[in-house]
Amino acid sequence: MQVTGVYYLHKQSQSVHATLWLCDAGVQLLSDDELIAQFDDYQQGQQITGLPVELTFADGSRFEPHDAQHRWPNESRWDKALEAIERHKLALCVCVLAAALLCWALFFKIIPSTAATVARALPEPIVHAASEQSFEAVKYLYLEPSELSDARKQHIRTLWHNHIKKIENPPSHLQLHFFSAPKIGANAFALPDGQVVLTDELADALKENDTALLAVLLHEIGHVEYQHGLTLAAQSAGASVSLALLFGDLQGFAEIIMGTGSTLLQQQFSRDMERQADDYALRELKRLGYSSKAFAEAMEALAQAHELDPQQDSQWEYLSSHPAISERIERAHQAQD
Repeated sequence: MQVTGVYYLHKQSQSVHATLWLCDAGVQLLSDDELIAQFDDYQQGQQITGLPVELTFADGSRFEPHDAQHRWPNESRWDKALEAIERHKLALCVCVLAAALLCWALFFKIIPSTAATVARALPEPIVHAASEQSFEAVKYLYLEPSELSDARKQHIRTLWHNHIKKIENPPSHLQLHFFSAPKIGANAFALPDGQVVLTDELADALKENDTALLAVLLHEIGHVEYQHGLTLAAQSAGASVSLALLFGDLQGFAEIIMGTGSTLLQQQFSRDMERQADDYALRELKRLGYSSKAFAEAMEALAQAHELDPQQDSQWEYLSSHPAISERIERAHQAQD
């Protein structure tokens, strides 16, 4: 086989117009009928429609055909199939649609279900170590010693203990902690090993409504029950790795997409988990003989403490890790009906 093209020398700016002879013995390159290089083997470049397929030789030099449509005789069936798809618009559209469906299944079905399984299979020492590490970081960044009175703490602890023993199959090792948190305000959060933190600001916001406070605590117990913290970490890691593999070596573009994509995916996962924890709290409130109205009152108190309008959804809803307050209040009222 005789092919004309350009021969690029390794690590040199120099190139030579040459004729390549391909035979069973290997490759010969000639320029002005003079032999300039000879190789026993070569590697074929990636085949992209509309671009010439170059050959790379053992010394790093390359040969690029003049004819962009030229194809080498040892072209693989896979390359032929890909080129056929690229030339066929309908087949290309089908492949793009299939890829989109595969990504949707990967990020919203496979990764979440796998992450939940992994989270529940982790040994208790690992769960405790991960929780302690996270707790220490949060305490260093956001928490200060509680300023609640001993009487107020004891009142809340009594509320906590009296109802934990009535919960159906409560998570083990549940512990309640009090901290002041001026940087984050009225809030509560749970760690995977069962430690629940209640801020002074939230305790003050709900000081006249024990049932609403109980609703918040039940919500946090729901996070522990479903191992949302570990599941979210596994989902985030899985999504980041998957995005990195999908975008390969396109470093700059990949970093932008991975950062934005991972954030959006993680927030979607978080909103689903918040809804699940809400459902747990509403279910347990009802089972304990309380109205789900208490949960709605807790959400309204949180909105007031953070100076939010519960009737006005955020314009950044897709960047929020929680469902809209108005949605959560509405779901609580629906559960009451």
